[in-house]
Parts: sequence; structure tokens; C-alpha cells
Amino acid sequence: MQIQIDIEVLKSVHAVTEEEARQIINQTERVRINQDTLIEPASPKDGFKWKRMDNQSITVEAPPNLGDGLLVIDLINKHGGATTLVYDLKAKKFRQPVPDPEPAASPPTNPQADTQRDLELVLQIGNKLAVNAFLARHPKGFYADLARAQLEKIEAEEAAAKKP
Repeated sequence: MQIQIDIEVLKSVHAVTEEEARQIINQTERVRINQDTLIEPASPKDGFKWKRMDNQSITVEAPPNLGDGLLVIDLINKHGGATTLVYDLKAKKFRQPVPDPEPAASPPTNPQADTQRDLELVLQIGNKLAVNAFLARHPKGFYADLARAQLEKIEAEEAAAKKP
């Protein structure tokens, strides 16, 4: 099966000018099929091959047993940039590429994670000033209780050091 990619296809699918479509065709050095089959012009792979025709089109030769799904064709230039086309094997025509869905929202942050990290830093410093600064910022909760225990320990050590 031959799939013809020409200036008109690129103009209609990607809404580019004729000059931009011509540049895409002329700058194509490799073709990738379905994101896993990379085809160099001189070496066919998995039954696919391609060639540039008269600097106005590219012909992709596909094996006949592909079924009725979609074929994703990336035209890759020398810089690695790609123009993606989607070919509907059943309808035998190009479709508009469907943009990737919006990325999933990042998971909610754990407010305790910052508090825990802050306490770890305070414990590394290990003095009353750092512990009191932590308690001013995080006055309640489990980590505040740990900070108060650390403060008591520091004060006890200071008192023991003052005794002769």
C-alpha cells in the first residue's frame, strides 16, 4: 500500500503555508511509523519504506497486512524535529492529529512533608534559636511536639553543663 504525503496534505492537516509544507517535505530525513519503527531512506524496516518524490511529496510504502487502525507517521528532519500525521487505514485518508490530553493534575502536596523537612533541618542545626524559629512557624502538631521535646533536651543539657 502506498501512502502519498504531499504539500496539500500538509497544508490541510497542519494548516501550514505551501512554502512551509515544501520545507517539511524537503527537510525530511527519516520517517517513523507508530512511534517505534524508524525508517531510513536507504533501509526499509518491518515492511515499510519511503522515498521523496520530486521535492513535492513523500511516498510511504506500507505492508498490506496492517488492518483498519490508525497509522502515525512522523516526518523527522535533521535536527530531530518531527511533523506528525495520522493516516486512517480504513478510510484511506489523513486525519487531524489529536492533541495529547491535558496532563494529569499533580498530586496534592503533603503539608506535613514541608514541616518534617523543616524539623530535620532544625535538628541538624541543633540549637534553641533554630528550634524556637521552627515552633514560631509550626506551633501545632506532631512535629511541633517533637521540636518542644528537642528544646527540653537542649535546655537540660545546658543546665547540666552549668552545674559544677
